[in-house]
Amino acid sequence: MKNTMLNRAICFLLCLSMMLGTLIFTSCNTDTTDAKDDEYSVDYVLALRVIDDIKIGGRFTNDKVEVVQVRPDAVPEGIYSDISDLKDKYAASQLCVGDFVTAAKVTDTKPEDAVDENEDIEIGVEIDPYELGYVVITKYKSESAHGDFAPAIQKAIDENPGRTIYFPDGIYQIKSPIYISTDPAKSVSLRLSHLAVISAAQDWSDKTSAMIQIGCKQESEHAPAADDAVASMNGIDLSSERSISIIGGCIDGNSKASGIAIGGGKDTYIYNVSIKSIYNGIHVLKGPNELGATWVNVDNVNITGYEAEESSGLLIEGTYNTFSNMRIASVNYGLLCTETGERNIFRNLHPLVVGMNNRYTVGFWDKSDGNNFDICYSDQFSAGYRVEENTRSVMNGGFCYWWTERNNYHVGYESAGKFNSIIVSGYVSHGHAVEIDAYLFLGEDGGQGVVLYPVINIPSGKYQYMLEKHCKTPIIN
Repeated sequence: MKNTMLNRAICFLLCLSMMLGTLIFTSCNTDTTDAKDDEYSVDYVLALRVIDDIKIGGRFTNDKVEVVQVRPDAVPEGIYSDISDLKDKYAASQLCVGDFVTAAKVTDTKPEDAVDENEDIEIGVEIDPYELGYVVITKYKSESAHGDFAPAIQKAIDENPGRTIYFPDGIYQIKSPIYISTDPAKSVSLRLSHLAVISAAQDWSDKTSAMIQIGCKQESEHAPAADDAVASMNGIDLSSERSISIIGGCIDGNSKASGIAIGGGKDTYIYNVSIKSIYNGIHVLKGPNELGATWVNVDNVNITGYEAEESSGLLIEGTYNTFSNMRIASVNYGLLCTETGERNIFRNLHPLVVGMNNRYTVGFWDKSDGNNFDICYSDQFSAGYRVEENTRSVMNGGFCYWWTERNNYHVGYESAGKFNSIIVSGYVSHGHAVEIDAYLFLGEDGGQGVVLYPVINIPSGKYQYMLEKHCKTPIIN
């Protein structure tokens, strides 16, 4: 009995101790949490921060700034928190990624030392051409006559040197070429909206004549040929040349004309343009100096021909030019470098043959020297790459492919005589049956690196002599 009472007493004391411990722990824990909340709780505030560099005089847009939460003690004086408060305002100083937007960095008027904000406006962003200082071509509409807008465009160019001529959505039919001088005192740039089209008229007379001609010799009342006279490298300050650009829109040859010809200038820039239904897409002439240089940069341009014989997407006679990210279709030669078209760079070009059955076509034809082809894809041409004797160019990562049998024969890399170029990681493939595998064989006079694909409907005897004399190790099984 005594033991039972003792046990009960011990249990009661243990339970009481546990209850008291729980109360004490809860009280302490509650007090600590409250203390921490008092010490660390923060009411964050909103602030605008720059996420893309903004030049002096640049406008504030949704893609340039973001709203973030920051501690009140980290907010600079005069911080902005709402993008709508920055409407029609300009950057008073250079702003870099991570900068907060404060009143000291914002101005209602564009600073006198502002950088041209045209560079801050991306293609596709709705813009006010008048606000940007552009010359809007529709103001010259009364100068056009009989459905020909060429006189109006030429007048706008001649009367506004050093300006950007803007083309709103619409079709601008021309019956004669548009000339842009490379004289720094007279040159202009053209900017077309996405749905603006400069179109050749049905009565255009010469398919080899380009619709837009930059620095080309001409007989016109607007820009005398003397403006673009041949210059000596020792007699001209090339740094003073003004860059010329053609951005956006469409150049439509209407199966009657060529697209753009460039015969002079420095750092001419053609970007995001569609050139269609043309004989020659872009023709770069030999430059008016000892180097033959024109320093043209072409990027993100699509070219489509109309399946004309001897037509070219790119016809290159000049030097030191760069072409990148282009698709070319429906021309006899995707790219043709003449004997003077040296030291150019071609990167990520994709020419495609469409509807030219049984015609000799070439994706990349190099007759010159020192050109560099980087990751270029010849699609369905008779010859993917063709070089002339003693051409010394580099073809890196090239790809040749055929998915039908329609051409007379298929050649990956073809050399007219001795082969002195370099092929790095070239690849040749097909999507249909062929009589023989592809072979790597020696060309005439010790040349090397030619890949041959006769198709199933061509007798292999046509190539038997070449295979027996030059055939080496097959590169594709």
